[in-house]
Amino acid sequence: MEYIKGALASIIDNKARSLLTMLGIIIGIASVITILAIGNGLKFTVGGELDDMQSGGVTMVINPKKTDKFLTGNEVRAIGEQIPEAYGASPSVSAYMDITGRYKTSGSIRGGNENAIYGQTESIVSGRFYNSDESESGSAVAVLTQEGAVMIFGTTDAVGKTFELQYGSQSREVMVVGLLRSTEEQIKNAYPRSGVESYNYPTVYVPYTLLTQGFGMPGENITSYQIFPHPGEQDPASLRARRVTENILGIRGEGAVSVQSYASMLATFDRILNIVTYVVAFIAAISLIVGGIGVMNIMTVSVTERTREIGIRKALGARTDSILAQFLAESAMITLIGGIIGMLAGYGLTFIVSHFMSFPPRVEIADVLMVVLISTSIGLFFGIYPALRAAKMDPIEALRYE
Repeated sequence: MEYIKGALASIIDNKARSLLTMLGIIIGIASVITILAIGNGLKFTVGGELDDMQSGGVTMVINPKKTDKFLTGNEVRAIGEQIPEAYGASPSVSAYMDITGRYKTSGSIRGGNENAIYGQTESIVSGRFYNSDESESGSAVAVLTQEGAVMIFGTTDAVGKTFELQYGSQSREVMVVGLLRSTEEQIKNAYPRSGVESYNYPTVYVPYTLLTQGFGMPGENITSYQIFPHPGEQDPASLRARRVTENILGIRGEGAVSVQSYASMLATFDRILNIVTYVVAFIAAISLIVGGIGVMNIMTVSVTERTREIGIRKALGARTDSILAQFLAESAMITLIGGIIGMLAGYGLTFIVSHFMSFPPRVEIADVLMVVLISTSIGLFFGIYPALRAAKMDPIEALRYE
């Protein structure tokens, strides 16, 4: 404890010099914390968006370079029925179309069969999802989110209302049969505001046969489809789906069927972003090394200035290890205090940066503790040379020093 008190007293006695010494540590800590917070925030945001796109869905893909065979809609439905680990399977057809209701807009039109409901992250709040008969016949029905209903009709009371879908020169009148839940904030932001241009667009869920039969879009010859596994059953469900697909098409052993899941996409994204984040953080951490060199320089000057004091302490019986501990404690305290200030500066910088980004940065406590621990370790490492120099000083020569 006496070493810490002595270190603090020395830092207070030389406030300006100590602050300048800490500057490199402060900048380094603040930069690293901000970069890690941005990386964590981006991972969290993208992960959430992938979850929203597909709740645990797995996409099965038939490689056209390895086979010219394909599935029909009925075969996809049959595959889902043969996978006990999944709720079902659905073709996936999508397009971007003009939409005309009370308001004119455009949006993403996603086609599937009745099993596509298992891919929704939100529940039905009114009406229903389209059924198997409507899926097979290509009925002009649709399911909207509450947010999408407001964008098209200006109200969430949309079940039973009709709107027009236009794709090129073709158009169809479609009736809303159900609504998926949206958050209150999403609904509020969906209402048109005078003078404010909206960059949000509705998503419309329809039977895939409406797109293939009603609008003539390709999709009857299915080379990819989705299965919706039970929680924790992604791997066995996807393996069984691949075997069943290969059996139906008669292509076992050809490696023509592959698995693409949002979970694997997210894992790959996490790995890539972690590498990028830590490389950038490492570059920013170079200032910590510079700060450590500054600590070594200032501690060397401090040893020189206190040569006579060291000589007196040794003459009075101070041990070598106590002198060593005194100067190591002082260098560690400089970097620790610098680390704490840098941590607070990092929090402040992250808060400022958050106002200029489309996603919120996330400060992880583990990252903060790791960075502060590293900064303190740097202080100890770079304090070794001046501390050893002080500890090995000849007391007689030290007492003669002017």
